[in-house]
Amino acid sequence: MLRKTVLFDLCHNEMLNPDEDDFSNFSDLLKRLDLKVKKNETRNLTQKILENIDLLIIGNPIDDYFSNIEIKDIIDFVRKGGALFLISEYGADYLQKTNLNDISGMHFGVYLEKNLIKEANSDNQSCSSILQMHEFQEYEIFTGIREIVIGGACSLFLNKDVKALLKTKDKKVWSELYNHSTEQWIKEKEQQKIIAAYTEYGQGKVIIIGDIDIFCNDKNIGINALDNEKFLQNCITWLTEPVKKAEVLSFILKELGDLQEEVKEFNKNINNLIETITILEKRITYLEQSSKIVKDTTNQKNSMENESLQSKN
Repeated sequence: MLRKTVLFDLCHNEMLNPDEDDFSNFSDLLKRLDLKVKKNETRNLTQKILENIDLLIIGNPIDDYFSNIEIKDIIDFVRKGGALFLISEYGADYLQKTNLNDISGMHFGVYLEKNLIKEANSDNQSCSSILQMHEFQEYEIFTGIREIVIGGACSLFLNKDVKALLKTKDKKVWSELYNHSTEQWIKEKEQQKIIAAYTEYGQGKVIIIGDIDIFCNDKNIGINALDNEKFLQNCITWLTEPVKKAEVLSFILKELGDLQEEVKEFNKNINNLIETITILEKRITYLEQSSKIVKDTTNQKNSMENESLQSKN
């Protein structure tokens, strides 16, 4: 059986680098899973670079942007059977100065929100960005997991058929938005937040998480904390398994349905345009006819006036 290949993109100043000491334990995990690790360090992502890659990891790029061509190639890579692990951090694109939402939001229905998630806990009742999670869905990714800890994350807004993977508690959890003018974080209302999500797209899979710290070696919030390593292992395993044929067929049918609706909407817009043009043509014809009548009436009136003047003379 061929070894699966993981590609780390490092061409956009990503934080998650398997060669750095801070992420050595995550790198060791990939080795234990018998995954072949590659790095893209010098060139923009292309179809050629993504050939024979099973999993693409984009680990929190900073001060750099993906081009439209790169985004198209990434989406095509996933649709044709590739897997994508997309990772952001608190503040998301807004603070990291990048455009992951052009990938995750526009195509997969996951929007990384420009905030920092906090919760009250026993250590600090007022403001802790360390989130403790111990309530999970009955899903294979959570096999053997009792508690996960996340630190310094942004939340996700989900659209389309995306499913939440990690959720915060219902109470005493809030988001804070950064105000550049005051250089302060502004607290919003308390409510449950989504930190990670997953979806299947065509023949491929995607996991998006709003936290980079879970991959680092930090014993309190990193890969070594609680069941974090097991969670990441389960994520990698799920991502590198093929999508079931039935799911691929459902995706194709849904895409065809969406395309049909788009065609209907397009036809509706065309018909509305034709109807508008027809109305305008009728109005123009009416105005032309009215103008001709006025002109003829004026000419007739002028002619009668001239004849009257001549008769008087």
